[in-house]
Amino acid sequence: MPDFLGFCPALRYHTPHRVHSEETVHHTTTTTPRTGRVSLLLTVCCLLWATALSGCMGMGTGNPDTDSASFTPQGSIALMRGVIDRNTSTVLLDMMSENESVKTIVMQHVPGSTGYRENREAARMLKDYRLATHVPADGYISPEGLDFFIGGWKRTAASGARIAVSSWYDGQTYGADLPRHHSLHFGYLAWYRDHGIPDDFYWFSLQAAPKGEYHILTQDELLQYRIITQ
Repeated sequence: MPDFLGFCPALRYHTPHRVHSEETVHHTTTTTPRTGRVSLLLTVCCLLWATALSGCMGMGTGNPDTDSASFTPQGSIALMRGVIDRNTSTVLLDMMSENESVKTIVMQHVPGSTGYRENREAARMLKDYRLATHVPADGYISPEGLDFFIGGWKRTAASGARIAVSSWYDGQTYGADLPRHHSLHFGYLAWYRDHGIPDDFYWFSLQAAPKGEYHILTQDELLQYRIITQ
């Protein structure tokens, strides 16, 4: 049997849980013909392999609210959809290695990320490749998506683009509840400063909407806080 784990590391995260008790497995073993068991085993292996392969290739279920971020090249642009996670940097790297003509990442729908480390690791690659970022008129990016967006070499947004901000939340604390001198603010401030965003924007983003809700930036706010560069 092929070494599926060696072929695709993603398979390590698709190991099925045991859903049968030991007694049930024993009963099945004594009543199912050997050829049937072999066919069943091969079918399960093929399904697992297909699932793992789709994870390696950045494919998903077709739901951008839950799928890992994908990049679909179309000439000089690549459409981005999905959640930024630990695979995003690799998927972006693979896409760029095969599509050197891509100059702009069009963020069609980016509803979140699995963590700020994964987000910023992927965002740093935008500068490495001198990639611009753009949100189209029907596009939406979450506050986490915004952190990726500002990594663009140039940043633009069409009229009607929805770019959200909110107070961050770490599972226990909202950033809006912490005093300004608290150390948890420092990393966010440094990230924005590195990309030409004034400190005022960070403080504004924490209070722009009630905790747990979003505020969609207006065109004036995008310009005022230098979220877009042109």
